[in-house]
Parts: sequence; structure tokens; C-alpha cells
Amino acid sequence: MGIWVADVSRIDSAAQTFAANLVVVMSWRDPSLAHTQPGVQQYNLRDIWHPDWLVANATADLHSAFPETAGVSSDGTVSYRQRLIGTFTQPLDLRAFPFDRATFRIHFVMIGQTPAEMQFLPNQVLVAQGMPTGSGIARDLTLQDWRVTDSKAGVLPYQVAPGFLVAGYAFEFRAERLVQHYIVKVIIPLLLIVIMSWAAFWIDPALRSSQISIAVTSMLTLIAYRFAVGSETPKLPYLTSLDSFILASSILVLLTLVEVIVTASLVSNQRPELARSIDRYSRFGFPIAYAVVAVATLFG
Repeated sequence: MGIWVADVSRIDSAAQTFAANLVVVMSWRDPSLAHTQPGVQQYNLRDIWHPDWLVANATADLHSAFPETAGVSSDGTVSYRQRLIGTFTQPLDLRAFPFDRATFRIHFVMIGQTPAEMQFLPNQVLVAQGMPTGSGIARDLTLQDWRVTDSKAGVLPYQVAPGFLVAGYAFEFRAERLVQHYIVKVIIPLLLIVIMSWAAFWIDPALRSSQISIAVTSMLTLIAYRFAVGSETPKLPYLTSLDSFILASSILVLLTLVEVIVTASLVSNQRPELARSIDRYSRFGFPIAYAVVAVATLFG
């Protein structure tokens, strides 16, 4: 087996799929096909014995670009090449999103062959070109929001049912998400909204209308922000790190509004010094609490 991934064009976290363009090389020796003709003889694949294979995690849009033919050399060595273009499914654990990493797999399954009946070796041509596992991935990919860190290929039996394995071979690559986009477009704007709400702590509680106005404006801005970034985050049945951070930030802005209402009430009840004291503690308490929350939710 030999596998070369020419491109990975898209990783869809919400749909848990990735799109790839790859070339597969399979070769085996069939003595019954040995011949004395000069050069390599071409056969239609359906006219000779060949591994009956499929990609276990392929979607319906996977298609083959090369004709289904194989070349046979004089000693009966059969060489088959195929280019596959399409989408593959890949279960992802996105709890650490957007600081997540994942392993992506293209799993070839040999139908009707048990692991004991079929053995795999890396393609020697690719090994001679410096790829020990007979596989590789292009350095320059059109993928924009992930970075591939390493890849490998090897034997991986496929479980059709409990206790029933068929021969399999898999190419895997590891990738990490590039977080710059989310830091600039999601996290920093949220930080600015939360920091804006703290301006209320620096206004004298006697000017309670100004304090309340800042707190309410921050809350409304946060609500608009949540709608704006909805398309930036995957829709999942569990909370990711970014979801937890946004939720914690929303709670903190709400607590700012509660604090402002409390100090305004104290001023109305002729207790302005206590209100000012609460504001002074809030100036430092809220940023410290937010720093702890940010570290716990994004990197915990």
C-alpha cells in the first residue's frame, strides 16, 4: 500500500467531516498473470483478481478520478493506482475548541478478507523516496484554519460487528486548529465588552443613571455579540471551552449590572459611603475574577 494526500481542503467541525484529495497505490503479485510480452500489460480491474476494497468512513460524494485499470509486469506484479476526491467522516471531540487538536483518518477496508488472510507492506517506491510508512501528505495545503503536524499509515483491522474483524489499512494525520482567527474576531471583542462594563465602577454612585446606562448598554452589546458570533462556533450538544468562556463572560456582565443596581439602591437609602466602598472593591475584584474564569474556561 502507498498513500499520498495531495490536499486537505476543508475540515467541518460541526458536520464532523473533512475533504481530501489523495492517490492510492496498491500492488501485489499474481503468478497466473506472468507473461513474456514486452513492457507492462494493462488489464481492466474487473478481469483480474484484486482486493475488493472500500473506504469505511467515506461519504456519498467520494469519487474516483482514474480508470479502473491495473498494469501487470512480466513477473506478475500488479500495480493499481487510483485518485480519490471527496469527503470523509471523522468523529471529533471539540470540548477544547478553539484550542483543540484532532487525528483524522482515511480507513481502507478489504471486504471478505480477515486480518490473518491479508498482510500489508508499505509501498517500496515511496519508502525509497523517504517515506518510511509508504505514505505522506503535501506540505502546502489549501486548508486555512488548521495546521497538519504529522502523518502515518499502517495496518488497522476494521470491526464490522463485535468479534468480526476484516483486514484494513489506515492513513492518519494529526492537526491543530489555528486560533488566531478566534482570538481576534471572538475573544478580544468579548474582552472589550466585559471591560467596558467595568467603567461603571469608576463613576460616582451618586450618578447612578450613568452607571446603570453603562451596565445595560454592555448587556445589550453582549446580546448582539452573541448573535454575531453564532456562525463562528460549532453547534454541539455540549459546551466547548469557548462556549464556557462566553457564558462566564455573560454572567460577569450580568453581575456588573447587579452591582450597579445594589450601589444605586444604597445611595437612595442614604448610604453613599458603603456604595463607594463596594465600587472600589469591584474595580479590582471583577478583573481578578475574570482572569481566573478566562484561564479556567479556555485553558482548564
